[in-house]
Amino acid sequence: MMGIKHKKLNLLVFVLAATFLAGFSSVSAAETDYNYAIQTAPSGITLNGIFQPGTGAGVSSVSKTVNLTSGNVITTDANAAAKSVVTITDNKNQKAAVWSTDGNTFDLNKDSTASMWVYLGNGGAAAGDGMALVLQNDAKGNAAISTGSGETLGVWANDILAEGIFGTTSGYSNVSTLAKTGIQNSWALEFDTFNNGGQTSGNSFDNTAVTGNHIASGYPGDTNSYTQQKKETGFLPTHTAYFYYQNHLGLIDYGANLSNGLWHHLTLKYSAGTSATGSMTYIIDDKNPKTNVMTAGKSATVSIDKAKFNSNGAVRWGFTGSTGGSYETNLVMFEKVPGLVDATATQTVTDTTQKNKDVTNDGLVQAGDSLDFVTNLKYLGGKQDWKAISAGLKVPNNVTLKTGTIAYSGAATDSETIDLTKMSNGEIVKVLKNDLSTAKYSSAKVTLTGTADKVAADTVVNSPVSEFSGSNAVIQSNAAKFTIGGTRTLTISGINDIKVNQNEAATIAGTVVSSLGGTFPAGTTTAAIKVNGSYSVSANVGTDGKFSVSVPSNQLKVGKNPYTVIATDQYGNQTTSYTANIIVNSNKPTFTLDDSGKTVNAPYSLSYHESDDSATIKTYYQEGSNAPVLMETYDNLKVGQDHSGTYKLPDNLTVGNHVLTVYAVDTDGNKSDMRTITVVVSGAMGLTTNGSLNFGTTKIPGKTTIVPRQTDFSVALETSLPGTWKLTVSASDLISKSNTIKDAIVYRATAGDNAQVLGSASLEILSGTSTTKTTTVPWAKDAGVLIKADPSEIHSDAYTAQVKWVLSNTPTS
Repeated sequence: MMGIKHKKLNLLVFVLAATFLAGFSSVSAAETDYNYAIQTAPSGITLNGIFQPGTGAGVSSVSKTVNLTSGNVITTDANAAAKSVVTITDNKNQKAAVWSTDGNTFDLNKDSTASMWVYLGNGGAAAGDGMALVLQNDAKGNAAISTGSGETLGVWANDILAEGIFGTTSGYSNVSTLAKTGIQNSWALEFDTFNNGGQTSGNSFDNTAVTGNHIASGYPGDTNSYTQQKKETGFLPTHTAYFYYQNHLGLIDYGANLSNGLWHHLTLKYSAGTSATGSMTYIIDDKNPKTNVMTAGKSATVSIDKAKFNSNGAVRWGFTGSTGGSYETNLVMFEKVPGLVDATATQTVTDTTQKNKDVTNDGLVQAGDSLDFVTNLKYLGGKQDWKAISAGLKVPNNVTLKTGTIAYSGAATDSETIDLTKMSNGEIVKVLKNDLSTAKYSSAKVTLTGTADKVAADTVVNSPVSEFSGSNAVIQSNAAKFTIGGTRTLTISGINDIKVNQNEAATIAGTVVSSLGGTFPAGTTTAAIKVNGSYSVSANVGTDGKFSVSVPSNQLKVGKNPYTVIATDQYGNQTTSYTANIIVNSNKPTFTLDDSGKTVNAPYSLSYHESDDSATIKTYYQEGSNAPVLMETYDNLKVGQDHSGTYKLPDNLTVGNHVLTVYAVDTDGNKSDMRTITVVVSGAMGLTTNGSLNFGTTKIPGKTTIVPRQTDFSVALETSLPGTWKLTVSASDLISKSNTIKDAIVYRATAGDNAQVLGSASLEILSGTSTTKTTTVPWAKDAGVLIKADPSEIHSDAYTAQVKWVLSNTPTS
């Protein structure tokens, strides 16, 4: 059979896959954030010729200036530009710088103020890395930039020395070499949105400073701005890795994310100080980006060492930024560029009805008063004239405006009117027809005139900050606040008849009450008082409505003295006339006291004599500020008859001198002349015993023994006599009919103490200072006075001895 050869057939199968997508376009997150920032851009100035992009190595072309219309639309038409926005960074791995042009330097030898808005994206905790405002005199000029990125923000030193196959392997071991990688001869204010808190090169600057977003300053090219750290890495062999902490000056720990989708207002206030040292104050968030109202913000002040710039005073300034893997949209808008335009706007409010009274700061006006709201614009100097000024005049509440004018002055004069019908949302926008400069018009007086509206209650009126936006400077005025008085009725309470004795002054007091309630501002309300139709006196009404005034006795006569009171507030509102009487009593009790003015010893009885026409007379004595003590109430049945009385002082008066004032009071409250007497309570010394010194019958011991008493024994001491006291004890020999034993009587305070021999010399056993309390000294049977029995001396017999207790006093000197 013929064989057949088989071959394997290989099949190659190709699968063709095709995906068809509908056409679409995408918008990056960065672009969305940038567009949002542009749409919400606040007021600013145009920056034509002010800034130029940095040309340093690695600087991205993103750094640029764009112009916006007043409606926040990007425009290339210079005539339509109302403000400018400077872009610093807007994506990953960028390095950026914008610098002032040669003709717009910062002068370290002149005071200056700059204000601007900064936008740091909306990345929150994921944002990075921030940007920095920089003053520099680096030899590279417009090309100055840090050699690093990320945490350097384009200005600080770069502590990454080399990249190895395993990433960053080492940093600079010499801080001087490190500092040369930052912008030289510079000072920087950083807005740091990323916490570089590691311990490796390129991620360590914030390790010890803060834990979150912050603002701080320092000198990027100075070795003192960095603190070296190092650690050993790897094994066999190990490797020394260097990294650095940044020394943050003037630190503001923001406490939240700077990258929060809001424009942040920044004000810089530089004081030139001395030839060697100036100071810089920076304030963040001192204006609300939505309402444009000034706020307190967060601030810090740092010293500026001028020697760090190696300059005669003129330095370049601008912004730098850099990003790594994290990024944000960083933008800047200026309101006031240092040295470009120096101008002020000062608002005052005057009440022309009240003789041009200045009410700018918490003043008071009445409904219907004519008011002038004047803002004085003054051009003080600068590199440019203040151009294309648009006034945003805030209209105060509860005021009806009548006219508006602008008066220009300087080398020439001019004027124009303000169309009040152009008001929208509480604001009148007026473009000034003249620029301000030193050449022609250096000042513009903007005046709005109106009247205070009628209000039911006191109403606080705010004349807010007005903003004057020129193409090259935005200046805000101060705010003003005053109060329009409401319609009110005033009354007085507490105006009643007053009784006084002859030759005594009278006090008139009352309380003014407003139908509107509330308090009376200090110094605004007075009470006018007239006595007997001739004597006049005025009293200031306190914030609580109370007033008080004294009428001297020489303006009063015996009997009734009519008086009137009328109160008037700051708005001219008056009370009705309130009338009452000051009644001056013609007589007072006649009172005498035996021993008046003398010093007597207790116990003592006061003896006194009195007479009066009153039906009832009461006698009192009083010690110091203590409550008076009623001694007697005497019904005076026979008018004009003398009465005598006595009063025994209490036995429990404390030891010492008691100065007593004694007097009488009649039915009408008339008080007699005061009489004074001093009563001395001397105190006492005394000693009593309780128990007996009885030792009973005791067998003669076989050795010397302390014999206890049969009973407990105590002494009670009275020591109220002023001074110090002491208690002593002594004893005679122990004697029987046939025997005398010396040194046999002993004393010990407690059973555990050593016994002391009692003889004719006194032994002090206790002392103290004067007290009204009884001091009791007790002894148990085996303590106190005892017998020491020596079998060699004692015989069987009955023995006695005398024990002498002495309590003595030493008077206080």
